[in-house]
Amino acid sequence: MIITKLSLNNFRVFAGKHTVNLKPEKNRPIVLFGGLNGAGKTSLLTAIRFVLLGRQAFANSLSNPAFIAELENLINNSDGNAAAKSANIELEFDYVRQGETHHYTITRFWQYGSIDELTITENGVTKLELNYDQAQAFLLELIPAGIADLVFFDGEKIAELAEDNSGVVLQHAVKRLLGLDIVNRLKEDLRIYLRKAGVAASEEKLKEQYLKLEAEKDDYLSRALLKRSEADLEFNGIAELNRKLATAEQELLAGGGAWATSREHTQNSINEKIQEKAVLESKLQHELESDYAIGIAQTTLKKLIEEIDKSTDNQKRSTFKAQLAQFLEQSKSKPFYPSKDQLLKAAEEFSKPESGAISFNLSEQQSALIKEQINKRAPQSIKNARSLKVELVKIQNQIENASLNVARAPEQEQLQKAFDNLRSLEKQKNEQVKTYRSFLLEAKSFFKLAQDLTGKLVKLQKEMKSAFGEQDSAIRASRTIALLDDFSIDLAKVKLQEIESKFINSYKKLARKDELELNVKINPESYNVSLIDSQGKDIDKNGLSAGEKQIFAIAMLDALAAISGKKLPVVIDTPLGRLDSAHRDKLVEFYFPSASEQVIILSTDTEINKTYIDKMQNYISRKYDISFDQTTKTSSISDGYFWESNKVGTE
Repeated sequence: MIITKLSLNNFRVFAGKHTVNLKPEKNRPIVLFGGLNGAGKTSLLTAIRFVLLGRQAFANSLSNPAFIAELENLINNSDGNAAAKSANIELEFDYVRQGETHHYTITRFWQYGSIDELTITENGVTKLELNYDQAQAFLLELIPAGIADLVFFDGEKIAELAEDNSGVVLQHAVKRLLGLDIVNRLKEDLRIYLRKAGVAASEEKLKEQYLKLEAEKDDYLSRALLKRSEADLEFNGIAELNRKLATAEQELLAGGGAWATSREHTQNSINEKIQEKAVLESKLQHELESDYAIGIAQTTLKKLIEEIDKSTDNQKRSTFKAQLAQFLEQSKSKPFYPSKDQLLKAAEEFSKPESGAISFNLSEQQSALIKEQINKRAPQSIKNARSLKVELVKIQNQIENASLNVARAPEQEQLQKAFDNLRSLEKQKNEQVKTYRSFLLEAKSFFKLAQDLTGKLVKLQKEMKSAFGEQDSAIRASRTIALLDDFSIDLAKVKLQEIESKFINSYKKLARKDELELNVKINPESYNVSLIDSQGKDIDKNGLSAGEKQIFAIAMLDALAAISGKKLPVVIDTPLGRLDSAHRDKLVEFYFPSASEQVIILSTDTEINKTYIDKMQNYISRKYDISFDQTTKTSSISDGYFWESNKVGTE
């Protein structure tokens, strides 16, 4: 993959549109950006990560409101009017797939208060057949998030890996890199199947006991999740109060605002919207508690209807046979042609149940009710729920926007009322924090009860194990789990050995001659990294200098990227900040020129200086300078590098 062009429009410190050519020349992989702290170097790294990874570019898994808040923070606000703006990022790159080069243009567009829109163009043709989620999945197939973290990184990522003594950071990176997290999910699915199979094959008493414990555990889990959900709502309320507190403090200091909208009118509108929201939530709850759950398993339920039809047909056949036998019995004295035996034999043949059919013993009325519920009521419930969700999101946005106007509206006796408002908000926050902690404690208590029942279920499963007998599917599932365990262990061992080998090669290139000859051994279970000297003795990682730790982290990232199987650009933000001059020399001479076919470096003037420019001159394709204007509070990009900057290259 080679990034050819990046365009930013109203993105963070960049007001208006800025376009840079990132395509490296042959055998010159380095594209160098220079900028002082705060000029916008990290904005370029953020833009590349976000346009490719979407939500996964952020540290945490975000809900829609939280994601929208992150998007709003990415819109340039140099004139204080971000709410009236939109922003977009456009990234072009060449990607070789099955021996053919494809050219892609990825565009993300968003407005204040809304989710982003994602467009993918392949070889000049927009992929209109992909919806948002499919388009994001397509990008993650090209550039998996677990691998992107290894090649698009900053000094913080290096420090995180350098200071990690638990192995958690490395374990997370390796598992995502190898897809072992997917293997773990598959094993858990198989275990769930085995538990269900065990219930189906066990004795009635054990089955009854198991189902009772399972129901109790599920009840506790449901109650725990409910409390956790209530806690999350309180947390969102606390976050909103924090925002209001910040606004109230600004109003108290500034002495008021200049908003013309009536506070009373807006507050009344909010109250009406809150009532409407409560009605919608009640309706949505009703839908979710009715036929909604049935509608999400249509394929399975259609098969159920087929089985019910078979069962009903078999019942009719059996009833016919019984009625015929009764009739013949009552007509013993009458002659028949064919004979009674022949009639009974024909009836016997006719009433044979269809092979493999399940007997449900349902009446026609019961069957009709089930079919109506599956075919009509459940789809309608899903449709209703979706419509209600859209309305809820819409009205929530209206409430939030109106709340902002209320917070900004001017009042009489402004300072006193602003002070009173501040105290009131603090009181509300304290109360909500207490409620939030209370909900968390209740959730923890319910989770503990569910955990205790899970332990009892595990013991019961051992008693039920004999109930499997020779059931093929259960045997295959058990063997598959064991096979996946072996596969995970063997794959991790092989790949960790490769990482160790790649790390040693990389570290030898980057370490100073007077430093230790360092080897590593990675524990395949804990993923702890043991550092070993040339004498085979363990080295305390905490005893390494800050520079040595950073060289260790860069060598590890280089090793992980090497075994990923993806040839992606390397984008590094401020990579030399914690290094001494000797270690910087090593990185400049032996890492940057060979890290990838394209290496984008975002540096300050004290990192890549004139001396390093001269050393890397034969490997640099392009140089750009990022300058921040204190007057306009915006940045611009020009050709050149600090001392040789000329104002070109932007739109």
